[in-house]
Amino acid sequence: MNEKGISNFERFVKICFWLAIFFYWVSGVVLMCIGVSVQVKLRDIYVVINDAASEVPVIITVIGTLVVLSSAFGKVALLKHSPNLIKLFIGILLALLVLEITAGAAAYTYRHKLHQTLLSDTLKTLDKYNEEVQITKGVDSLQTEFQCCGAENYTDWLNTTFGSLSSSVPISCCRVPVENCITDLSKNTAGINQQGCVLKLNNWVEEHIAMLGGVGIFAGVAQLFGIPFCYLLLRTLRENYEHIE
Repeated sequence: MNEKGISNFERFVKICFWLAIFFYWVSGVVLMCIGVSVQVKLRDIYVVINDAASEVPVIITVIGTLVVLSSAFGKVALLKHSPNLIKLFIGILLALLVLEITAGAAAYTYRHKLHQTLLSDTLKTLDKYNEEVQITKGVDSLQTEFQCCGAENYTDWLNTTFGSLSSSVPISCCRVPVENCITDLSKNTAGINQQGCVLKLNNWVEEHIAMLGGVGIFAGVAQLFGIPFCYLLLRTLRENYEHIE
């Protein structure tokens, strides 16, 4: 291969490598944004659905951060034309790819158990309403944020201590505007949200899992696209070195 041919091929490989790194970086930023937005939306209701659920958006944010940092490392490796750094970058890409596949498989498996887990946790928490300040705040935030009432439906409140004593639902069950809402279940319940929070939450989580799946596939394609070009760049650098020698 002549010098001009080597130069053109190396230029092509570098452009493809840059594109792979850029798309990889974009997927990392999107993952970080999703993780942070979920944490913000659910920060007051983790106590209702399960404290362990708070780890999920944190994991998403951490993976997104690792993707962004690794893409930055890839840029440094490319700019320095360092074979050792490029080899290390390949190792990082492979490790993160395994991590993403594992996390995605775990999320897909868990989604089938999600409904029953949410239902059980929510029903237990409703019975502690008005007894613990944090739980009361969490339940009100959940019902207001998702415009829902109870676990499966608003009648779940009749099986709670709060509902059995007052024959009513919390005001957070009310539709907007709240002023026209009657919380007494023995009267007109037209102003109360009829649908339970578990279904609303489940649908919301399913939408985000689908979004995460799309981003994960995008990141995986960028990684699979970038790894062979890393090897091509290594070969090109080695050939250039041998040509100089």
